[in-house]
Amino acid sequence: MKEQYLRQVARRLSLSRRKKREVLRDLEEAFASAQEHGETEEKVLERLGSPEEFCAGVEEQLGVRQGRGGTAPILLTACGAVLLGLFAAAQAGRPPEGAIGQADAATTIQVESAFPFDPAWLLLGLAALLLLWAAALVLRRRRKERGV
Repeated sequence: MKEQYLRQVARRLSLSRRKKREVLRDLEEAFASAQEHGETEEKVLERLGSPEEFCAGVEEQLGVRQGRGGTAPILLTACGAVLLGLFAAAQAGRPPEGAIGQADAATTIQVESAFPFDPAWLLLGLAALLLLWAAALVLRRRRKERGV
């Protein structure tokens, strides 16, 4: 019972690894102290409440902000959207393939670029990376809230 409770608390706490270890160590000490004083695990668990209640209390004491997903996914999504906009603007302003300057027709003159690829595609790749990262953070948070 105690081990299952500790695992559930560890999974639900939204703290750094160091803080989480400290809380779990303190919880272990509370169980040990209660056992020394003749209290059963069931009584300790009853006193502590459910893992959700315990974690909410600890996070409140430590000043952890309770939120649906934090600001990181929002910022990552905003940055990804800005990069997508920059990519679209860079692609919209490009002359047709094979055109020189602002010519409106293709020529047979070959112009070599300094880059082996169009650097605007880096914007698209970075935007995709940021959006995937934001989605992963949201999914991780939802799994944690469900206790999966």
